[in-house]
Amino acid sequence: MPPPHEIRCWTRRLPSTNGTGNETAYTISTDPSLIDLAAVNAAFSSDMLYWAKSTPPETIKLFIEQSLCFGLYVHPEDPKSPKEMIGLARLITDYATFGYLTDVYVLAPYQGRGLGRWLMACLDEVLASWPHLRRCLLFTRGEAAVRMYGETIGAKDVGEGSFLRGLVLLERGGGGVGGGGG
Repeated sequence: MPPPHEIRCWTRRLPSTNGTGNETAYTISTDPSLIDLAAVNAAFSSDMLYWAKSTPPETIKLFIEQSLCFGLYVHPEDPKSPKEMIGLARLITDYATFGYLTDVYVLAPYQGRGLGRWLMACLDEVLASWPHLRRCLLFTRGEAAVRMYGETIGAKDVGEGSFLRGLVLLERGGGGVGGGGG
């Protein structure tokens, strides 16, 4: 769990998509107490997250507590209603030298508004503040995703790095992989 001094919060207002001319407020926060475990599990259970599957709540709680999570929330029109969790980026990290980025998503109804890029910009701001960071790794597929990660956090294909050329990526699969793989 991130130390309290590392909890960060960003807010942005974007034009509403309902045609009213109003704005919708969004927040990104690293406060783990704001993470909606049921919302994360619903996303994991969806076809959109091909790499995940439904996960027991106690397991989600554990990996949220053991990671630096960037929750993405939309503010409802009624200020008395709670914010709705609509996205996540989870960084498994030692908070100093290494991070592994995983479980990055923005729910489909909120895509196309620049929220994923903003999520990565917030992550990049945190990573840039770690003077001893060696690397942040991630897996992705598709040219658009590769381009987005390159443009937002400066990620590059490992094979393109001079001293990393020839690096072999190894994996030990497990039962938690979506799509029936392991």
